[in-house]
Amino acid sequence: MEDAQCALLKYASVPQGEAEERHAQNVTPSRNKRSEPRNIRVFFSSTFKDMLEERELVAKKVTPALRSFCANRGILFNQVDLRWGITQDQSQSGSSIGICLTEVDKCRPWFVSMLGERYGWSQTESKDELLTKTFANASAKFPWISTFSDRSITELEIRHAALNTSNTRALFFFRDPQYAHARGPDFNESAQNTSKLNRLKGEISDHCTVSDYATPQEFGEKLQEQLLDLISREFPEVPSALSRERAIHHAFASARASSYIGGEPYVYAMNCFLASQVDQPKPLVVIGASGCGKSALLSHFTKRYEDDHTKEFVLAHFIGCSRLSTDLGKMLTRIINEITSRFDLTKEDVASDLRGLCDSFPKYLWEASRHGGMLLVIDAVDQLHDKDLQALRWLPEHFPPHVRLIVSCADTTLAMDTLRERNWRILQVQPLDEATRKNIISAKLQEASKSLSPHHVDRISGVPLAENPLFLCTLLEEVKVHGSFETLDSRIAECTTATDIPALFEIVLSRIEKDLGSSDSLVGDCLVCVLLSRRGLTEGELISILSLAQVVWSELAIALGELLENTSGFYNFTHDHVRQAVRAKYATQQRVSCMQNLLIEYFRGVDRERSCDELPFQLLQGNMMNELGRLVTTPDNFFFLLNNNPFDLYQYFHACKAVGVNAPAMLTAAICETSWMNCGKMLQAGKLLQDLAFYREAEMLFNKGQQVVCHSTEVANVKDALGYLYRLQARYDEACPLFEGALSIQQREYGLESTEVASSMCNLAILYRKMGNFVGAEPLYTKSCEIRSKLLGVYHTETGQSYNGLGCLYQDQGKDKLAEEHFLIALSIRENCNGPNHPDVAMTLTNLASLYLSQAHYDDAERLFTRALHIYESIYGESHPVRLRCARNEIIAQQDVAHTLAYLAGVYVERGKYTAANLLFVRAIAIKKALLGPRHPEVAQSLSDMGVLHARMKDYDTALDLYQQCLSIRIEVLGKDHPDTAQSMNNVAAILVDKGMHGEAEHMYKDALAITEAKFGPTHQNVCQTLLKLANLHQRQKKSLSKIEPLYVRSLAILKQHYGEVHPDVALCLNDYAVRAHPVGNARVVTPGAGAEI
Repeated sequence: MEDAQCALLKYASVPQGEAEERHAQNVTPSRNKRSEPRNIRVFFSSTFKDMLEERELVAKKVTPALRSFCANRGILFNQVDLRWGITQDQSQSGSSIGICLTEVDKCRPWFVSMLGERYGWSQTESKDELLTKTFANASAKFPWISTFSDRSITELEIRHAALNTSNTRALFFFRDPQYAHARGPDFNESAQNTSKLNRLKGEISDHCTVSDYATPQEFGEKLQEQLLDLISREFPEVPSALSRERAIHHAFASARASSYIGGEPYVYAMNCFLASQVDQPKPLVVIGASGCGKSALLSHFTKRYEDDHTKEFVLAHFIGCSRLSTDLGKMLTRIINEITSRFDLTKEDVASDLRGLCDSFPKYLWEASRHGGMLLVIDAVDQLHDKDLQALRWLPEHFPPHVRLIVSCADTTLAMDTLRERNWRILQVQPLDEATRKNIISAKLQEASKSLSPHHVDRISGVPLAENPLFLCTLLEEVKVHGSFETLDSRIAECTTATDIPALFEIVLSRIEKDLGSSDSLVGDCLVCVLLSRRGLTEGELISILSLAQVVWSELAIALGELLENTSGFYNFTHDHVRQAVRAKYATQQRVSCMQNLLIEYFRGVDRERSCDELPFQLLQGNMMNELGRLVTTPDNFFFLLNNNPFDLYQYFHACKAVGVNAPAMLTAAICETSWMNCGKMLQAGKLLQDLAFYREAEMLFNKGQQVVCHSTEVANVKDALGYLYRLQARYDEACPLFEGALSIQQREYGLESTEVASSMCNLAILYRKMGNFVGAEPLYTKSCEIRSKLLGVYHTETGQSYNGLGCLYQDQGKDKLAEEHFLIALSIRENCNGPNHPDVAMTLTNLASLYLSQAHYDDAERLFTRALHIYESIYGESHPVRLRCARNEIIAQQDVAHTLAYLAGVYVERGKYTAANLLFVRAIAIKKALLGPRHPEVAQSLSDMGVLHARMKDYDTALDLYQQCLSIRIEVLGKDHPDTAQSMNNVAAILVDKGMHGEAEHMYKDALAITEAKFGPTHQNVCQTLLKLANLHQRQKKSLSKIEPLYVRSLAILKQHYGEVHPDVALCLNDYAVRAHPVGNARVVTPGAGAEI
């Protein structure tokens, strides 16, 4: 077998050393990028009765304007005003000060104070017992307030925010006293409190910047102007989505790394492992029980590794840390974009569908390898949103040099079963031993300046579940918040009765209900809303959905602080065990239905970004499919989803289809009726429908696009799109003028040599080859190779496509040597660009193996087919028509799987493994029919292949039926003069001969011969095959030697022309000629159907 770099054509030579030079590049970019979260919570402080107008302005005018401004910069803005809606009953709990000061801390440093002529609630000469109680409750957490026990809550807020420590982002607004004097007692204060107020204002003026205002309207204008200025200075740039997601992962890792205790043996083992994995790296799998501390370990290790290897590219992705992190498509997009950004790669359009991302992921890992390598850490692969994806077909089995991977997952999951099958190295996170448990108990209690007796420590550390860090830390949090030492023993006993971690969280939830003095309705409603949400809910959303006062939410949020995590402004569960506890304790059918209705009603009225993210999901969960169909096919919503969440769009369209809601027809009608729709958008929508196999609707949109084109390049795009659709449906005659027209336009617009022209040439060449127009296809393939090699370089995916296409063409023409050379070049390019386990590599392996099969090199063919099938099934799974999920590239990918199955079956036929071959043929035909319909040429090909099998098994009736089905499809779709039709005629005729139907067989052989000579010329190998079959038939018909001998003479001439005088096929033909033309002795037995197409 010749080397791939020794092709005959001059443009086919691979530049020596190009791949090695690329691989040797070792760029050392700057340190790993980190960014901070972009959340703003502004605490608004004021007295109550006299500031109603100001607060109304803030809520209705200022806040919406600021939210809009912040949204454009990727900032989440929230307003916190605890004065609004505080009732007498809520105040009676004595928790007002603690709640207010805690919220000031959560909003720090953002603080706005409005002061008029009222001072606020404070002690008078006759002691206020409730206020005394409120001070006492808060002083445990904020001891400094004891010095200010005669001051108002408003002053305490101001001191805590800006006077105890300097705060340049605290804004103060003093209202003109004349405004209050004209409005009566609710706007003025007693003489005693006026003195306190004036002293406070003086201290504020000495330390902070103050703005005076005369009216609420002036206040609103000044507040908005100053906050906009502060926000613009704090966040001067609009961050990319990549930067925002990077910040979330960094914050998640930092929080867990800072509280990690122990683990040095694991860190040492991971460092040693990475040091040993360079040229042929194997991934490391960190496993352990759920809650055992895998995320904390990886966070700690990643930070340490980055600090010790400042020039290495380290990328960590923590699945579950953000709204988008559990979505495989979003995760792959993030990793690809991080690699592109880190190594300053040429910007290319990242695939917008899941299959396209899975296909391109290995390519970018190889790019990272060529530019110096990376360490990729993926935590919790078992927590991907779509459980089907936990089979990890998206994750390559082999990684390029210098690209190292660490993944983690729970040890009893589908993901872990898959990882064990791959034989990757495993690091088991062991349960905590007793000494480590006691160290954790001591450290966690010291954080709260608490300690336990040895008896209590032994009791907690001796609980079997305490071997799990999550259980242990959760129990310790319960100990820390327990108020009475006298009842501590019984509290520990209660917690240690939990049978598992979710049961412990149920105990925690019961305690929270008791602390809040409420039934399970408030806590349960809030948590079930989060449970039902897609990726969590914001503070403002929860408040609005549940109609909560701000103070009620603040108290609830504080109470749920260990169970709900605020990530980038969205509240979600800190752990899946919390989710399980909420589902078990609160998610009754009645409550779920009620909360889902509230969610749907709320998200019907919010901005498009949040509505398109959450509302379709809720409608899908609620089985409201008609509304779902209307929602996602409204043009504004459709194009928003297409550009931002295309994976969701695929899911929603399939869900609608499953219940008979015709979303494609709804979309097509809506787009056609929309006045502002342009050609580009119609092509976008049509291509999505095409990818989902809704061909009729896609065709309607493409045709509609032709009516609104603005310039010639759009005309070319529409022709290409329609041509591709027709080619996919085997409507070749309709596709041909479209592709030809597109090429003509591209050449006129871009010149004779451009990547656009090369792409159009390939499109047309593929079509010509499928139509049997080999003469027209060859110069197009050849020229596309030259253009792409010149403009893009040999090692480029598009160049590889051209070489692969040329190999297919030469194979179709019987030019086996050229076919092999081009397949080997394509294989070299594709492995270099995409790695060894990419679908494009599998495609070329299949093509090369089919060539070897036709040459009877069965060992090579079986080896390559098996490798190709392994690549396909590792990515797409064992394809079955019932569970096919179409997406962009999905149809092509599954066709490739079907091709490989059929080809491998062909090898089994040649080796006599008929049962195994039959099973593969059945799978291949089922896939093709499900994807392409029953009358497609690809289905015909597999029917023909299966006919060969049954002919070998001497089951001639079945073979004839399969051949005739194939012939019927080919005549209908390809026409009577197509070479494939001629091959089917040969196959049918061979069976007719064996059934004694010689007259029908002779007519069919002669028709096949005429077609083959017209397409390939009189000296092609296929002509020789038909001549020999016809000679065999004449022998059976007892025809004269004068009829038989010219057929053998002509066949021998063709074989000698192609193979020379000394070749097995020449010898075999001579033998047949001698036996049949001069029958002496025993004639050899002719196998029925021999030489039929596979």
